[in-house]
Amino acid sequence: MLWKKIQTCYSIFLLFLIPNEIDSQMKLIVITPSKTIPDETDFVTKMFESGLMTLHLRKPRYSTNQMAEYIQEIPAYFHNRIIIHSHHHLAIKLKLKGVHYTSTHLKGGWRYWLLRQRMRFRMGSFLKTRSYRLISQIYDTEKFQFNYYLTGTMFNTLTGQFFNGFYKDGLKAALNANTKNIVGRGGCNTHSVPLAKEIGLAGLVFNGYIWTGESPYQQFMNLVNCYEANGLVVE
Repeated sequence: MLWKKIQTCYSIFLLFLIPNEIDSQMKLIVITPSKTIPDETDFVTKMFESGLMTLHLRKPRYSTNQMAEYIQEIPAYFHNRIIIHSHHHLAIKLKLKGVHYTSTHLKGGWRYWLLRQRMRFRMGSFLKTRSYRLISQIYDTEKFQFNYYLTGTMFNTLTGQFFNGFYKDGLKAALNANTKNIVGRGGCNTHSVPLAKEIGLAGLVFNGYIWTGESPYQQFMNLVNCYEANGLVVE
């Protein structure tokens, strides 16, 4: 009897000593289509309400006013989940999540240099991101600190396999060689999720998979369910 009590106590002790397996976290990022579709901000709002933590707002042809109007159609509560690719000063004005630096921003002249300095002093904890086209760029030493890096087109939309110079062993080696957070972009769909988890990507960015379907919101929920099925928590 005493021995059974000892065994029971020891089992309870192990439950506290050995943590339960915790699902891995991985970013699920949605990027807007370059051309606005009907009811787009309504779809975005529903995604935010259902757990979307980061939206990359990319509208290359938008004026500052158009960009501001788009953001203001989304409830202010969710503005701190939006990262913009242009008109960066709106990130400060509208209290957004951060900014994405394009090659134009990074290689531009004095105008963009002044913008970077302004952002550095005023943006505080805002996120800053940029893109890499090649695996070799992951090894580069950066002049500026970025929270994460989006890749070029990484997956074949039809097969879900790696594409355009990206391959499993090369990515694994690059990811193991440094601490940069690399996020896969281009051709991402549900088939990409287990591959991203396997090689250790920090997340995936979804564009065409979301916006070319009949229901962008349902496509988003398909991804949320896919993350869950692969033991991933949406970050």
